[in-house]
Amino acid sequence: MDHLYPSPPWRWSARRDLLRHWLRDPLQGLADWLPHQALRLLPTEAASAFGVRMGQRAGRKRQVGSDRVRALLRQLRPEATAEEVEALLAAHWAHVGRCFSEFAALSRFRAEGRIEIEGGEQLLALRDAGRPLIIAGLHVGNWEVVHAGLAQLGIPFHAIYQRLPNRFRMRIADKARGRSRSVAGPQAAVAVAPTLGAVFEAHRVLESRDAALLYYVDEFWEGRVHAPALGRPLKLDGNIMRAVRLASSTGAAIVPAYALRLGQAARFRLHFLPEVPVGPPGRGRKAVLEDIAALDAVLEQVVRAHPEQWFMAHVFQPDR
Repeated sequence: MDHLYPSPPWRWSARRDLLRHWLRDPLQGLADWLPHQALRLLPTEAASAFGVRMGQRAGRKRQVGSDRVRALLRQLRPEATAEEVEALLAAHWAHVGRCFSEFAALSRFRAEGRIEIEGGEQLLALRDAGRPLIIAGLHVGNWEVVHAGLAQLGIPFHAIYQRLPNRFRMRIADKARGRSRSVAGPQAAVAVAPTLGAVFEAHRVLESRDAALLYYVDEFWEGRVHAPALGRPLKLDGNIMRAVRLASSTGAAIVPAYALRLGQAARFRLHFLPEVPVGPPGRGRKAVLEDIAALDAVLEQVVRAHPEQWFMAHVFQPDR
């Protein structure tokens, strides 16, 4: 993992990067690690509830993020009153806080019966038919539950994870996911680093049919949430485009998935939606955009139905 965070060169012109790498990032990592370790000692519901405070405090500090959520809610819910928008905004920040604090309890979700699965039968049918599987993950609800649900269904998978800005926060997330994976068994899941070689590894996995590929298609990268479009022009870019091209070239089935939070608790319903068909390769830009549009439309329906549980709401910008 450390190769994703190379040290800046030791020269005066790089002094700000050096301070960030050797001072600010370790201090931030310590500030994240201490509460994470404390939360691991709490019962699952208590750890989740603690996250509500964290999220509410983050919301008060992040005025720009809150303004972006309000703007998105007004776009998606034009009929909502100002009070309803503020209630959804508060629910969003509480949900974000819960998701972060629940990293401490991920490995307990399955054993405590906190995951319901809807649509698992059609996913298993696709696998049994010999189809390669691309699970198009959405950051709606607690996205980490998708990992646990796949393991619960007995479907091995490789997951391409996103590089976090801080290497210490990345280690905390990786270890939490590792504990969750170990409960499912050593062969249940494999993490794939977000490097140039990730696409080649994805091709290998899909062509071998040994495991599914879990690929989050609403990623925030280089200042842009790439999907769903939510009124923006579609682009041949982002994970959504790569998922479509991978499915086209390997014959894989694209199955959107998200783990909706049920009420104010650490309980979830994991939805595996019907396959989104894509055409064969070599059909040109217009055909690829049509396939992207079909997948994007499914993602948009989910986000419109549950905007307060969409993690990307506070970074979404309609002009990016």
